[in-house]
Amino acid sequence: MNVKRLGILLIALAMVASACGGSEAADESTTTTRSPSSTTTAPPPSSSTTTSTTTTTTTTTPSTTVPVSDQYVHAYFLIDDVTGEAGPFIRPVSRRIEPTAGVAAAAVAALIAGPTADERAGTPAVSGGLPDGTELLGLTISDATARIDLSSEIEDVGGTFGEMAVLAQLVFTLTQFPTVGDVVLLIEGEAVEFYGSHGMEVTPSLTRDSFLGGGLVPEILIDRPAWFAQAGNPVVVSGIARAFEATVQWALYDNDGLLLDEGFTMASAGGPDWGTFQFAIPYTVDSPQLGAVIMWEQSARDGSAIHLVEHPVWLSP
Repeated sequence: MNVKRLGILLIALAMVASACGGSEAADESTTTTRSPSSTTTAPPPSSSTTTSTTTTTTTTTPSTTVPVSDQYVHAYFLIDDVTGEAGPFIRPVSRRIEPTAGVAAAAVAALIAGPTADERAGTPAVSGGLPDGTELLGLTISDATARIDLSSEIEDVGGTFGEMAVLAQLVFTLTQFPTVGDVVLLIEGEAVEFYGSHGMEVTPSLTRDSFLGGGLVPEILIDRPAWFAQAGNPVVVSGIARAFEATVQWALYDNDGLLLDEGFTMASAGGPDWGTFQFAIPYTVDSPQLGAVIMWEQSARDGSAIHLVEHPVWLSP
């Protein structure tokens, strides 16, 4: 790979990034497998900007409590595919919020606020969010089900893809929390059976599985750390994948485009099924800096890198 070009692109990312996300750690045990990869990886995106958004809203009951002074949530937006061959795909973007017990409501507020102007103008571009004017009218969580009440503007979206994207962003944003497994949608206080002009069925509830294989979820989705989040050390990477024989390659690069580590991980199931993965990468850097987690599947046909994911994260000593 072109190491010099990778370093230049990472430096460009650092210059345009106006703020960083939060430190995120997973609770589950981690496994990491290292093995030199024969696949050449591509550099991270050439330009993108993520800024921290502070938003609050009111819920009918507190939803989830995070006992830390600085709080961060994920807002799931649409991000263009780095190869330009598909997408946009749903991905988590880090947002800083004011300390609150209602983090689920704060995450929805960040989703309503949408991507920043810099994010929308970046490469790859960040888009999506909920339709303009959408208001959160209520949110309760009970027995792992989130019941969310939104204003009628939530239906001001056109096209089958647009309608599915709105629902997917909403469901993925709410189900980032371990207290939420499925989502029931209400509009202006009334439960709905079908959403949008194309009548997508939303009853009895929606889960992440409702959107797998529909073109919105990439074949490799990194859930944690979020896009431009502080990765921690070691960086714990988790998500879902649909990969041949459940094998996914990974690499970690620093701000100069130098390889810090590489290897592979095994998802809990192989394609055509979706599986979960989680692994930890210890690393050494001299100072806080922007880096990149890169993941891909190695083609069974010719060994080339397919379903490439380039994920900018902040690294720390």
